[in-house]
Amino acid sequence: MKTTTAVPTRVLDLVLIGDGEDIAALTAIARNAGALVYRSAPTAAGPNDDRQRVFLRLHLHHR
Repeated sequence: MKTTTAVPTRVLDLVLIGDGEDIAALTAIARNAGALVYRSAPTAAGPNDDRQRVFLRLHLHHR
């Protein structure tokens, strides 16, 4: 019987604050790497601030 060992996974929660293009680029990188598990809807970073805030949850697989 052949057994396989699970690859250890680490969870990384990120808060990104920036303009829409920066957040979209980092989200695309995480999605293409297969690490993106969750992405929140963009919200305002703060009063009188044009930037957006997004929460990302990534699962990183270590070998």
